[in-house]
Amino acid sequence: MAGVTEEQELKALYDRGGLGAVIQQLQSYLGKSERITLDIAVTGGSATGKSTLVNALRGIGDGEPGAAPTGETETTMEPTMYQYPNKDTIKIWDLPGIGTPNFQASNYFKHVQFERYDFFIILSAPRFTENDLFLAKEIQQRKKKFYFVRSKIDQELGSGNYREKSHYDENKTLEKFRNASVESLKKGGIESPQVFLISGWNLEKFDFEKLQEVLKEDLPALKRRVLLLSLSNIILSIIDKMKEAKMGEIEKVAHESAVSAWPIVRLFNGINIIRLVDFLTSCRTHFSLDDDSLWKIAESAGKTRVQIRSAVTSTFGLKVSEKDVEKGLEEIENKEYVIFRFLKYVPFLGAPIGAKISKTSRYTLLETAVWEMAEDSKRVLEKAFPLSD
Repeated sequence: MAGVTEEQELKALYDRGGLGAVIQQLQSYLGKSERITLDIAVTGGSATGKSTLVNALRGIGDGEPGAAPTGETETTMEPTMYQYPNKDTIKIWDLPGIGTPNFQASNYFKHVQFERYDFFIILSAPRFTENDLFLAKEIQQRKKKFYFVRSKIDQELGSGNYREKSHYDENKTLEKFRNASVESLKKGGIESPQVFLISGWNLEKFDFEKLQEVLKEDLPALKRRVLLLSLSNIILSIIDKMKEAKMGEIEKVAHESAVSAWPIVRLFNGINIIRLVDFLTSCRTHFSLDDDSLWKIAESAGKTRVQIRSAVTSTFGLKVSEKDVEKGLEEIENKEYVIFRFLKYVPFLGAPIGAKISKTSRYTLLETAVWEMAEDSKRVLEKAFPLSD
């Protein structure tokens, strides 16, 4: 995970060179992702074979020295860490089963310290459950990844063979089980689920070897993703702090723009348009939405300018002009006028509220613009380094 040093360096870079400079540094950090520690959690319902899978992934048989304890009932009462074979930076965690009296869904995440883990393997047996979907949704919401494993598949096949003995086809039955799980997850709102079918009694058969291969292939990308998520969260925090700082300047700028006695400035209904344009232009640069910044970001991230620019959707994120500022003020004042027309019929309220509304139109314009440009900046970051890749 990114540390204090990285956070300080990224903050200093953002202050000096904006998001473009930060993204250049991101590439350097991502090149060192092999040093990142990855915590893999094996979770799911009670007595689904979680400990057996932990042992299998470590190349240890149940009951051997150093193996996770197994049994017909839930044996894991606390999250327990085991070292992944030949990988000092990868740890496997055997988690208690969800849905038992001691580990209800409502308190499960707090008890197992859910945020600690970077990647999840969810076990279910014999079929997909509501708790499995609950886990998958929570993992997805945290922008983390998971595999879904249906264990004890040999038992399901045995019952299927008995029922359909005359025309039984094991491969077709396995495919039916796998497709049913995938469709169930998709209907539940899970994006692109990966499903494996295994048997703890016969690891050489079914999908266990495939699970090992896919996990091995995914580990470098998973570690890179963990680092990127950590660094992205730091940058998002920096953008939010920049937004707060700009929000703190709005009242002063709104007041200064109300000065209409200056003969050399461009005015709009008594409002100094140039002052507003200057402030919004400054914000656009600070949030790295100007053309030069977007070009640097695209170049650093290996994207086209069109791809990066597509993340910018707000009016002032795209461009700042006197005409756009005037149009924005007109739209706000038209809305305020309708409110004032209604309020003026309310005794003792109409006049004072109407006066206050007319003074805050420029404040509303600036506040909305700063918020929208900050969101543009966050979308640019996601476009440059999408977590879904």
